[in-house]
Amino acid sequence: MAKKCKCPPPEMGVPGWVVTYGDMMSLLLTFFILLLSFSSIQESKFKEAMESLQGALGVLQKVTTVIDFKTMVVHEARQTDNEEIYYQIKKLEQFLLDEGLDQAVEIELTADGIRLRVVDSFLFPSARADLQPQALKLLSGIAGMLDGMGQEITISGHTDSVPIHTARFPSNWELSAARAIAVARRFQEQGVDPQRMSAVGYGEFQPLETNATPEGRSVNRRVEIFLKMDETAETSTQGLPLESAGADNG
Repeated sequence: MAKKCKCPPPEMGVPGWVVTYGDMMSLLLTFFILLLSFSSIQESKFKEAMESLQGALGVLQKVTTVIDFKTMVVHEARQTDNEEIYYQIKKLEQFLLDEGLDQAVEIELTADGIRLRVVDSFLFPSARADLQPQALKLLSGIAGMLDGMGQEITISGHTDSVPIHTARFPSNWELSAARAIAVARRFQEQGVDPQRMSAVGYGEFQPLETNATPEGRSVNRRVEIFLKMDETAETSTQGLPLESAGADNG
């Protein structure tokens, strides 16, 4: 009778190649986790890129934008500050478009900060400094951008050269100053720190266009809101305007 062949006893533990393979997978996983942690996804730029791609491919209708962000100068050392400016302006722009208020505001980026020009006929009745109901929502949206961003806020009132002489407003100086103060008070009601704000009236003495035409006078009647940014937040001196419009109301 043939003898049964005795098999050698199995080795204890796992094969050596399995340990090596497991170590390699662990190292690869750690490597990719580190890569992911070092990367930073800029949400606003990612959305802009996706919107442009979708519009080009016809997947979705391209989103209308009224601010050209490519004119802003972005320095790597200032990236965080500029990203905040991008976000806040984009947020305000979207608010204006959603509310149909883009025709009332013009946005300009300067070397020192952000300037908003608001058509005065949208804010006030002719020859008065009482805010109209439609202006309250607009100023509330702007206050959301001003709160906690930048440093000083200067609100300036401007008129055309048509003389005014009433018991309350002996001249355009008084009218323009009263309008600037009315806007500042609205911002204060919305939570903007009054210590950051100043209000000034320039009357007709800082026109943007000629006062010889109705169109020029309409442009000159305005309220400007200037938000001074931190020195570390560098922007381009080129303007980024929203389309401005307004009826020829004094």
